[in-house]
Amino acid sequence: MLGEARAWRCGTPWVASSQSRGLFEMEFFRHLKNDEGSTLTAAGFVKMAGDETDALIITIFMRDLSAEYGIRTSIRDEDHPLAKLRRLDFGRGRLPSGQSLEDVLAKRPVIKKVEGERIFFYPPTFRLHSQGPPSPEWAYALCGIRAYAPTLLEAEQEALKILRGFGHLGA
Repeated sequence: MLGEARAWRCGTPWVASSQSRGLFEMEFFRHLKNDEGSTLTAAGFVKMAGDETDALIITIFMRDLSAEYGIRTSIRDEDHPLAKLRRLDFGRGRLPSGQSLEDVLAKRPVIKKVEGERIFFYPPTFRLHSQGPPSPEWAYALCGIRAYAPTLLEAEQEALKILRGFGHLGA
């Protein structure tokens, strides 16, 4: 599902549980369950490779999973590329402080570099101007164009289409 939803700059994410049959997945889950306790039901793994967009999509997925199913989800990554978020815990879609993920991310855009161009992604709570209201959608900007999309995945797909279009024009 998520692993096939887009092209990943890092490795494709995967999930391990007590039902896993691969040796690596079984051992990964067993060791993590020993460390985290018997309430652990599944664990995922992805090698981020320093890509902010990949990290953000995984983080939003974990937040949404927590909100939709009312479960606790956690991310542990000593090299997390997003604002140095080494450890994130979500309970019912919220951080332990009660803040939303977007409140924490609203301070700066996420930048994705593709073919020498920078694409900026702005979370819905990001204010482009100090007096401006937050947008209900994700904003993205590249090559002097700013546009909006309902989700980060859609914003990324649209931005990449625009970039490919400029490439065909030789711009």
